[in-house]
Order: sequence, then C-alpha cells, then structure tokens
Amino acid sequence: MADFVPRALATGIGSMPHADTRAAMRVMFQNFSAIPYWPQLPKRDFRENMYAQFSEDLAGVQIDPAREWLGAVTGNDTLAQVEAFYARYLEENLDLFAVGQDYAAGLYALRDDRAALQNAKWIKGQVTGPISFGLKVVDQNLRPMLYDDTLRDVLVKHLARKAEWQERFLSQPAQGLPTIIFVDEPSLALIGASVVALNRDQVIRDLEEVFSALHGLKGTHCCGNTDWSLLLETSVDVISFDALNYAENLALFADEVKHFVDRGGALAWGIVPTVEEEIARATPAALVTRLDAAIALLVKKGIDRDLLYERALITPACGLGTVSPAAAERAFALTRGVSELVRRRFASSN
Repeated sequence: MADFVPRALATGIGSMPHADTRAAMRVMFQNFSAIPYWPQLPKRDFRENMYAQFSEDLAGVQIDPAREWLGAVTGNDTLAQVEAFYARYLEENLDLFAVGQDYAAGLYALRDDRAALQNAKWIKGQVTGPISFGLKVVDQNLRPMLYDDTLRDVLVKHLARKAEWQERFLSQPAQGLPTIIFVDEPSLALIGASVVALNRDQVIRDLEEVFSALHGLKGTHCCGNTDWSLLLETSVDVISFDALNYAENLALFADEVKHFVDRGGALAWGIVPTVEEEIARATPAALVTRLDAAIALLVKKGIDRDLLYERALITPACGLGTVSPAAAERAFALTRGVSELVRRRFASSN
C-alpha cells in the first residue's frame, strides 16, 4: 500500500444512467483513463442494481428481474441451500462465484478493452458490502437478512468470494496492472441509528472478512455520514466519502485519519455533486476551492497537507445512476477537470 500515491487522479463511483454499455464505457474511459472502473448500469438491466448484481447463487435469496424484485426467501429448502453453499465455498474454486455478464456488462467491457487499459495506472472494481446488502435485502417478514445469523455468515463469505473472483478477473487483461476493489457500504450511514441494531465489532469483523479475501488494494465507499473511526480501524487502503457534505464530520476523527494516511491510506474526495441541478452549476475551479477548504479542516488538526494531496483521489460524491446521461457525463468531466487542476498545481510546486 505504501506505493499507492495517486496524487489526485480521478476515478468513478458506482452507477451510471446509461442503458448502452458501449456509450457508458466510452464516457468512462474519456475521463478516467488513469484509473478506469466498470460502472453499474441499472437502466440497462435490473440485474445491474447494486444488490441484484451480486445475488447470483446466493443461498436464501431470490431475484425476479421482470418484476424488478430481490428478496430473502426462507423455507424448507433453506438449509439445503446453505449446505450446498458451504460445499462450494470449501472447494476454493473462484469460478463458482463468477459474476455473470448479464449482471455486470461493464465489468466484461472493462476487461476486454485492452487498448484503453494501456494508459491505466490502476484498474478499479467494486462489490456491494455485506452490511448494506444484508440490511437492504429483507425476507417475507421484512426482516433484513443481516439479522439471521446463518444467512449473515453465508452472505459475508459469498461477497468475499465474489470480490476475490473479481480481483482475479480484472487482473487477467491488465498485464500486472494493480487492482483496487471497493467494498461499497452506503448503509454504514445507519450505524448508531435507533432503528438498526448493529454491533460495531461484528460490523468490523464482517468487513474484514471481505477485505482479507483481497490481495491488492482494497477500498470502501460510504456516501453518508457514519462513525468514521469504524472504517479507519479496519485494514482498508482507500476510503471514499462525500466530501461536499461530510468533510467536517470526517475531520472530527482527525487522529484516526492521521494514523490512516501515515500508514499509507488514501482518501477519495467525493467533491463533485451528483444532484442534477448542482452538477449544472458547478465548475472545476469552484470545486477545487471546496476541496481545498475540506482538506484544510484536516490540516488544521495537524495532518500534513502535502501528504493529503499525495494520497488523494478525486471522485463524484456517489454514483450517478439517478441523473440524466447528460448530467452524468458533465459530472465525469468535472471530476476530470478538478483532478487536472489539482495535479497541475501539484506539479508546479515540485
């Protein structure tokens, strides 16, 4: 991880609103050539929804793409499904946990575009995290599957294998190109809420089980406010957050952030808005001003400014699947523009 010094390179987070895979990938490569990633395309197919995407062959879970429905269904055959899962898991055959092309067209498109990857320094993928998946997917009694101890263990191990398979899959065309696999956890924003009964130690344990399956760089994304010390306590290498809205909250954990960057950790500053009206008004220069102010909050707490910029990524605040394609494309261009301005300034000072 000590070699991960992105110096404000740009990359993307999660979804795009495009229904055509080639169009989405063209826009992605135009803006994120140094750290390309595969976008989720839920408008193309419900199976690209971030929860449906990793539900293939998951014990206790059923999907109905025609109805755009995904849920946990427990019954007389659940135990048999669980036993079959552990049998597959113990085989340690990653191909048994492959993500199908119908579930992630961009993943395959990223792997197959060897020419575009020639300009890349890293290659980025993502998997939905166990906490978010387990809270979002509920059974017939509306009980989140995370609260079922048996299904929770299956879910965590299933996602760990999916992440490990994806890392290997993306390494195949990359000719030694290092990978960054994000474990996306938007529901960590619910930590501490009275409606969610989550044990901190169990959350860290589940995240670490997924992280430990990865051999390259591992990241996580949370677009809401959370107990940032929880993530900073894990072995994660990159933390992606909404820097437009939650930079002050992150700065409350400055001691933990300092330890994180000192050990080689990087922050992905989600400084580009993902709301259509805000995207239309934004400019790269104005967003750089916002970024500088956000970083200054940590500098005031004693963290080295140069180190924060060296270990920075520039991203949108979250996925862009809910805006128009035109707005998403402008947000990508803004992200690239912020990155270029910061990197130009960084280069001129060295």
